[in-house]
Amino acid sequence: MSRSQCLWMFYAGLALTMLLAAPARAVEDSDCLFCHGDVNFSAKMADGSIRHLYVDEDALKASIHGKEGCVSCHDDAEADHKPGLKKVNCGGCHEEGEAYAKTPHGKLVQEGSPDVSGCSDCHGEHDIRAIADPLSHVSKANQPKTCGKCHTNPNLVKNHLISVANPSDSYLKSGHAHAIATGNNDAAACTSCHGSHDLLPSDDPASTVYRKNVSKTCGKCHPNQLADYEKSIHGRAMAGGIKDAPTCADCHGEHDIEGPKLRESQVNARQQAVVTCTKCHDNETIMKRYGVVTGRQASYMDSYHGLASAGGSEVVATCASCHENHLILAMDDPQSSVNKANLTKTCGKCHKDASENFAQGKVHIMPTDPGQKALGIVRILYILLITAVIGGMVFHNTLSMARKAMTKFWAEMGERGTYRRFTRAMTVGHLVLTLAFVALSVSGFALRYPEAGWVRVLFHGETGLAARGVVHRVAAVVLIGVAVVNACFLIFTKAGRRELWMLMMGIGDIRDMFLNMAYMVGLRKHPPLFDRYSYIEKFEYWGMWWGTLLMILTGFSMWFVNVFLQFLPKVALDVIALIHFYEAWLAVLTIIVWHLYYMIFDPHTYPMNWSWITGRITVEDFKERHPLEYQREWSKTVEGEPETSTDD
Repeated sequence: MSRSQCLWMFYAGLALTMLLAAPARAVEDSDCLFCHGDVNFSAKMADGSIRHLYVDEDALKASIHGKEGCVSCHDDAEADHKPGLKKVNCGGCHEEGEAYAKTPHGKLVQEGSPDVSGCSDCHGEHDIRAIADPLSHVSKANQPKTCGKCHTNPNLVKNHLISVANPSDSYLKSGHAHAIATGNNDAAACTSCHGSHDLLPSDDPASTVYRKNVSKTCGKCHPNQLADYEKSIHGRAMAGGIKDAPTCADCHGEHDIEGPKLRESQVNARQQAVVTCTKCHDNETIMKRYGVVTGRQASYMDSYHGLASAGGSEVVATCASCHENHLILAMDDPQSSVNKANLTKTCGKCHKDASENFAQGKVHIMPTDPGQKALGIVRILYILLITAVIGGMVFHNTLSMARKAMTKFWAEMGERGTYRRFTRAMTVGHLVLTLAFVALSVSGFALRYPEAGWVRVLFHGETGLAARGVVHRVAAVVLIGVAVVNACFLIFTKAGRRELWMLMMGIGDIRDMFLNMAYMVGLRKHPPLFDRYSYIEKFEYWGMWWGTLLMILTGFSMWFVNVFLQFLPKVALDVIALIHFYEAWLAVLTIIVWHLYYMIFDPHTYPMNWSWITGRITVEDFKERHPLEYQREWSKTVEGEPETSTDD
């Protein structure tokens, strides 16, 4: 080989060596965005799922990592790589990873839970911005939405036993959220109370929202209120380990904390005695444990302050007006605002002329309290006086009403001057129907309202419950029997068909209704002329048939529920039961409002229309109430009066 050939091979080998030894070109963001910048770019993962891999270039450049480059986080990325890069390790740059690992979120990541991804759940992926940036996912204004992605998801709340179902919506109603929305970035957001990377569950003693730590957490923004609370009986009790002692959240709420001026706020003046303070101070189980007297709300509401507050006063004294807001001290504490030595000053905040007499005697008192002799004596004397006077009046008027009722009863029982309107069979049937209806109503509502006092008296215990069922079913069978007999009478007898014809509704009844209403409001001088049955009686009669048939059908479905469930879905039986209940209310209210009015309270009838027992009405009532029937019956007589025979 010649010298020139050797030199050529040497330089060629050197060039090849240098070429092979040259470092690979670094992957640039443009290389990544060549694929990932396509909005339709996706890849099939190892598990067969399709993952969209689009990256918004503008969002990436605007992010806090925009100048770092893709490979600063994806250090295993190459220009041409397969799907499934290793998970980004934020802890390589950020020290928060150790604290995060101890949080419930971090533990779920370590367990491989599909519900938590890690840092990106809160901060985002390629659009991560600084916390102070309004567009950041973790800015105070955006935290409710970011945290709410998981904490408002009902499935996640259920699966992970999260104690509050929808904290984001509650928080957005709060004064804190409103302050942030108006530009006050010092107001509390989610991480202000719960922490961020060091977030711990509320049952962890190290958690910022652990019950014993809540006051200190709130005190970071409200130091003056914290100082007062720690001096108060509530704060000292909490520090002493009394778990029932109230903390900030017990009075102000957890997430829906609102200012006292808002009427819906738990610390609004009108809410304090009704809801907030009463939660503990009227809870006998809690108060008995610590020897604290209950019943404070009742005594407050019985006072002028309570009555004025219930009436809508916005300035009247309520709990905090006397006991203070946060510096609540025991009454025997010399610094307490309700200590006897300080009451004149406390009351003087509203009552400018308050004297020492304001401090004399107890404030929260009721006439029934032990030791209240003067109030107790007055109460007893007036109860006796009211009982004697009103009882005497009731006795006197009862005798008067009874005498008038019986006078009318005996007049209708006689044959002279009366007309038999209903046969004895009709009156007996009506009486049986009345008894069955009352028994059904009482026994039916007893099942629906078992806590009512009258139910405890009539159907007490297991025996009473069993008796109630028997009464209801027997009365139902009686009602069915009355309905069958009445239907047979109307269809298969000549007299019944005549009654049925007279009971039929027609256009004339609609006309009579409007004419009668015109008469009642003074637009006509005389009411319309009614036949044997007015539209009032027809409406009630056919309403009775409607209600009876509906109650029988629904009642049997409930009585033999196991049989009906073989043919109907449960929801159908639920609908049937609801119809049965509301139809019962409709029937009872119709009897009270419609039937009893015309039988008792109508001035022309009072004190009683005895025809439901005697079957008779006076000739005067006959002429006035049923003039068309009166004229027809009059034409059958020679004497000029309708027949008054007692024949049935």
